[in-house]
Amino acid sequence: RIERQLFHTTKSTQQSTFSPLRERLRELRRNGTPEILFGGLVLAVVGTDYYLQQRNDQQRSEMIRQFEEEVKQDEEISRKEERELINNNGGAGMKSLFQCVVRKVPQQFDGHKCLTNLNVGDVVNVLQEGVGPDNKYNLCSIERSDASSTNTSEEKHISVGWFPCSCLEKIEQTTT
Repeated sequence: RIERQLFHTTKSTQQSTFSPLRERLRELRRNGTPEILFGGLVLAVVGTDYYLQQRNDQQRSEMIRQFEEEVKQDEEISRKEERELINNNGGAGMKSLFQCVVRKVPQQFDGHKCLTNLNVGDVVNVLQEGVGPDNKYNLCSIERSDASSTNTSEEKHISVGWFPCSCLEKIEQTTT
């Protein structure tokens, strides 16, 4: 009988220690604490994601700004080199190796070292062969006329730039 009473006492002691814990959990579930904790966790994750996205956007904007700045500097250097080439070689009197006719104008051809605004059939002077990446371009020049609205005479200027060799056809010079 004593043994039975001891067992019974131990069992009731265990129930009494677990009982307040169970009661507390029931109370927390009843008053919405798990939902509040879950909502707080979701807000923390969303806030962290927003912060990281903003930081990535700022880094991307900074990289684009730096890239645009480098491109502008490269364009400026290229224009300076072009002016020096024209001035050092006497402008219109630059030494032309030969002339070519433009047979094709590439669609995506608008770099700052490129000779742009050409049409099929235009005649260009080749100043240097095999320039640029893989030597697939010629350094060409073309004399352009600008009709000025204030002057009746036309002003002429020279444009210099790269043009793909594959789009040019050499004009054979006939000597008589």
